[in-house]
Amino acid sequence: MSHAGTILGISELEVERIERDDNIRVYARPTKRPSCIHCNYSSVKIKATYQRTLKHTRQGNQLITLHLRAPKYYCPQCQRYFRHRFKGVRPRFRSSEAFRLEVFEAHDGGVTQRKITRTHGISAATTERWYQSFCE
Repeated sequence: MSHAGTILGISELEVERIERDDNIRVYARPTKRPSCIHCNYSSVKIKATYQRTLKHTRQGNQLITLHLRAPKYYCPQCQRYFRHRFKGVRPRFRSSEAFRLEVFEAHDGGVTQRKITRTHGISAATTERWYQSFCE
């Protein structure tokens, strides 16, 4: 795990740049090309790239937003496509598991939904939905 991966908590990331103002924006990309998730073929090709934007955690009073340049892969053996999967980030989610756990622990510790809405930049309904999913 790189030094940046240790700080962010997501392994196999290469940080391209960091911008700081009211919030912290980290631009990163994966360091390794994975095997095919369908047939485990190792020589997959990059078809395209897209950007995933995730709320990650807070450092002090600043929210860390990850801008991940994620490839879409093509497997020549099974002729299927798949997108890069990052550890600690679920597919089709716009926040990391660390951020969701941080919101759950804050709300479970007595912080109101209104306060979490202001500090974390998510709605009260999202806070409630995440809280219920962790309670299950």
